[in-house]
Amino acid sequence: MAAWICVLLQGALRKWVFPGLTVLYLIQDVPLLLAYLFALWKGLVWGGKLAWTCIVVAIALSIQTMLQIILVDLKIRTAVVGLHHYIFYLPILFLAPVCFNFKHRRRFIRWNMLVIVPMALLAALQSRAPKAAWINRTSAGDDTGFGLAGDTVRATGTFNFTLTYSIWCGFAVGLVLGEWLLPPGQRSFKSKIVLLLCTLSAVLAAMVSGSRTAVMLAALAFLGGFVTVVITRNIRLIVRFGAVLVLLPILAVVAYFVVPASFNALVDRFSGENAEQEIGTRVEHMIVGFITVPRFSALGVGIGFGIPAANPTPGAVTGIVLSEHEGIRTVQELGTFTGATLVVMRDIAGILLILTGIKSLGLARNHSFPHAVPLAFATAPTLIVGELVRSAPVVASETYFAIALILSAILFRNEPLDYAPVQLSKKR
Repeated sequence: MAAWICVLLQGALRKWVFPGLTVLYLIQDVPLLLAYLFALWKGLVWGGKLAWTCIVVAIALSIQTMLQIILVDLKIRTAVVGLHHYIFYLPILFLAPVCFNFKHRRRFIRWNMLVIVPMALLAALQSRAPKAAWINRTSAGDDTGFGLAGDTVRATGTFNFTLTYSIWCGFAVGLVLGEWLLPPGQRSFKSKIVLLLCTLSAVLAAMVSGSRTAVMLAALAFLGGFVTVVITRNIRLIVRFGAVLVLLPILAVVAYFVVPASFNALVDRFSGENAEQEIGTRVEHMIVGFITVPRFSALGVGIGFGIPAANPTPGAVTGIVLSEHEGIRTVQELGTFTGATLVVMRDIAGILLILTGIKSLGLARNHSFPHAVPLAFATAPTLIVGELVRSAPVVASETYFAIALILSAILFRNEPLDYAPVQLSKKR
């Protein structure tokens, strides 16, 4: 929980409290490391294929890194940062699910829903404020903001970048949709007014963001909700989901009046001249760019090559560029057999994540986790084509925590609900 709080507040600390203090981008690593050590000491590890896959990936990357240091003259700093970004956050996938039994999963969701309303308000204020406003300053301490159109910026909330805020928007919409699809007695909040307020705020947070990624991830969460009601064929769930859909046009009008400049700029990014071609080209590059652009070699240019923290000097190359403005954002270790293998593994993992979410709908009524499918649909794109490596400290943490939440429903599918954590069997 401490690590997740650090993920949410890291950007706020870097932008408004300690601008220019770059080391804060690792602040969530401290509680994560303590959690890793404690879990290993107590044996609270969910073994199996997932854990062994992560271990094999770590070993393969470590071997490649050592060969690059010896044969390609890779700098030690670049190698260490690269390995950290690839490997350090992987244990979340097989350690965090052990923490999310029914009681703690519900508490985690409840706490995150409390964050939605203030985050949406902050995003609206950022979108209304000019670039030079204090609320739109960056972690470098300047006031350049994240430009959208004219003096309008894309919202970042308490995060440091628009991408990490966009991922949070998809996560938030997935949570509130899952709450609506739960029986009233199992919801994190008994009050429908509170749930409605959180729902309105989560959707508005995406609409006022000025980010296409935020809107698309929120839309995918709604698609996951639609898949849920189709699979369950429950009339009550269909009615609840339909009621939420009816609110969308109303919320779009509200978003327009709250941040008209940002809303118009966002619409133009979807429907403006060459917008369709630009989106299609970007998606194509993110999905198959690792095959079509870089030239394959046995070792590549060096792990960590595209991570800014690994190449801090001015003018350092930060990636393999496809065009003037577009770099490959699938993996940063490109042109190698290891990198290509990781991309394929991420594609498979995204599909399996959605199937796992659907599987959780078949659990017993008291253990059903309808949040899983909306969360899986909103998380899978980031898992497949997102900057998990280049921006690993926050992006990977957000993504892996969402995956752990989904996996926990399967792990604790037989847990008695009248008391807290159960002792894991040897089989688990």
